Amino acid sequence: MLARSVPAPQPVRVSIDCRYVRERPSGIGAYVRALVDRLPSLDPASSFHFWADPRAPRPLSVAPNTSETRVSAAANGLATLALPSKLVDLEGVDVLHAPFNILGRGIRCATVVTIHDLMWLEAPADAEGLSLATPFKAAFYADGIRRALRHATRLVAISEATALAIARLEPSALARVRVIPHGIEGRFRPPADREATRQAALTRLGIQGRYLLVVGQNTPSKNHGAVLEAFAAARLPPDVSLVVLQRLYAGRRLGVIGTRPLDRHSTELGVRGRVVFPRNLSDESLVSILQGAEALVQFSRYEGFGMPALEAAACGTPVVASDIPALREVLCGAALHVPLRIDALSRALERITTDRELTDELRARGLERARQHSWDRSARLHLELYREAASAR
Repeated sequence: MLARSVPAPQPVRVSIDCRYVRERPSGIGAYVRALVDRLPSLDPASSFHFWADPRAPRPLSVAPNTSETRVSAAANGLATLALPSKLVDLEGVDVLHAPFNILGRGIRCATVVTIHDLMWLEAPADAEGLSLATPFKAAFYADGIRRALRHATRLVAISEATALAIARLEPSALARVRVIPHGIEGRFRPPADREATRQAALTRLGIQGRYLLVVGQNTPSKNHGAVLEAFAAARLPPDVSLVVLQRLYAGRRLGVIGTRPLDRHSTELGVRGRVVFPRNLSDESLVSILQGAEALVQFSRYEGFGMPALEAAACGTPVVASDIPALREVLCGAALHVPLRIDALSRALERITTDRELTDELRARGLERARQHSWDRSARLHLELYREAASAR
């Protein structure tokens, strides 16, 4: 019997809003960059059009099946919400992918929206802290997110935790949700010589001994102030410092409640001499600092995924993480989870800096867990979802 030939998938014309790919690193920017780097070669017969921020390196892709339009309007601005089809010509497009939570009005083609988290609906004060602008920002995001939940052809949830949050707030959306976890870039891997890498990282940081590491924005959801307080309260070996890689001056805006400048906070706690705030580091330096850390601390109050923790695990760096759904899911037993109490985190920091058996076990578990996450797989699943959305439309 002759084997039946399988028809090739129909080409699709996909437009992707890539305005989070900018000169400043961000989690969403890294996610979109991973798709831009992979999708064109995965399906050479399809075409991919990218919305480019003026501050992004140009072009976003040199693949022959790509094009791009420079869009000066802010990604999270009113024009994106009210008149997205005026920003970019979507005539002839099969699917628009909006990869940062919100869906604008009046889009006639099929749409895919990535929901990273629902913090602006569930806990808006945790997003940036409270200010006079918070009610207006919350209304903006609520409008865009709820439209996505109700009207997007398909929804990407980056974790099961996010999918469950969608189901709580908009049960009718669940049939259109597909869970597609993030992957990990190849540069996040164990160092060939961990001790040499650690010494090189210490030289870059200008410190001696060992260090714990915190990565991310200084927003209430990331809870970095609590990490400082736990570090100050913990009975740690005298050679242990705390390195905080974040936007140092976030929270200096007048009228913002819920964020404090961390350098000032560390001074008030009496540990400023043991806390380091490095700035202007290259990507290579960031990876080596992650590889050389005693542990990464991710004590978030709210997360949709938790990329720093997974990247640390991929480097063989132990992780101390808050006991919240997204971090439990992503790390899946490859972290020392602690409840959201400063005393509990203090004890965890004491343990992670003295218990070699525990850290060796967490290294092994983390490497195994990280191997289960791939940007190549994520890009393939996105491509399948674009075809599904185009057919559904």
